[in-house]
Amino acid sequence: MATPDELRAAIAEGRAAFRAAVEAAVDRWEVAPAGGEGEAAWSPRQVAEHAIPYEQRYASEVCAACGYPGIDVDRPPMPTASEALAAFEAAAAKADGRLKYVTEKDLAMPHERMGSVQRIMEQHARHLREHAAQVLGG
Repeated sequence: MATPDELRAAIAEGRAAFRAAVEAAVDRWEVAPAGGEGEAAWSPRQVAEHAIPYEQRYASEVCAACGYPGIDVDRPPMPTASEALAAFEAAAAKADGRLKYVTEKDLAMPHERMGSVQRIMEQHARHLREHAAQVLGG
């Protein structure tokens, strides 16, 4: 079983990958990949508009599993990569304001739809890495 610190580190690594992908997409922010369908056809902007609010949603679901009030999910406009990066930093800070309190005991707390707190945090990190790869075209 991963520790809370290891899970927070995995989320931080996912954030670094996502941040780097958004920075690399500045010149093609509105350009969707050719030939894709569904999420595979999303432009970097569309990926950011999906992934960034999930920073807060995952933290809110952790709160729900632990019996605490969740957090409101912000959905700011992201017409440019720089605005998306600012929104990402704000969302990550808001999420970290809750995730920093997760303890070993909390990891096993069940969530009605998403498994356990550990599973939610693992999914959070994976979600970031997957969308970073998507923005990079991989």
